[in-house]
Amino acid sequence: MKNSELKKEAKMVLYRDGAGKAISLFIIPIVFLILTMAGTIMTDVQQVTTRLADGSSNSTGGNGFSIIVVILSIFIALVSVSCIFSLIQMFRDTKRIINAKSDMFQVFRKDVIFKVLFLYLWVWLFTSLWTILFVIPGLIKSLSYSQSLMILFDKIEDGTYTNSRDIITESRQLMKGWKNKYFYMLLSFVGWWILVELSFGLVGIYVIPFMSATNVAFYEHLRIGTL
Repeated sequence: MKNSELKKEAKMVLYRDGAGKAISLFIIPIVFLILTMAGTIMTDVQQVTTRLADGSSNSTGGNGFSIIVVILSIFIALVSVSCIFSLIQMFRDTKRIINAKSDMFQVFRKDVIFKVLFLYLWVWLFTSLWTILFVIPGLIKSLSYSQSLMILFDKIEDGTYTNSRDIITESRQLMKGWKNKYFYMLLSFVGWWILVELSFGLVGIYVIPFMSATNVAFYEHLRIGTL
């Protein structure tokens, strides 16, 4: 299946009920992206201005801010997972419509949230360990583990969840022979992300939902053998 076909299917599902609902589902990650990019730019400008004014290269007060950023990043990651879960449901149920208020927080249940967090932790740990050796092995492993969150969704839904490592193993097995195709699919979005950078995050309004839905389309065809 061509990447263009995956993208076409992603758009059909994503904008089935109109672009507004699709954007509303991803509104928190989108706003976070725009604010992060704007904040980065403002910080860089402020630091340059300060250094030009007093010749100082030091900055203070970063620790408290870093903790806030970490907490906020975890929150955004969980919301993003909720969005992915909602997209999977939309792919499988043609009558499923987006309800942003509930859909974007669906993993914030105690029977789900810790499963997601533990999976994130294990994926990060394994990927980091491989990256310590060389960058390329780390990249390969990140591709191997790329389907973990969507496999987690299925395990929770059908009541067969065991642990995070089993899910990572299943993702690795599922991606055998498909890592190149997935990598090239991700590469096809590079141009879009350049536009996101140039627009200070505004193009992310379109790109974030589009890329997320394309990832789900990839998984849906991969799991049933029609990729």
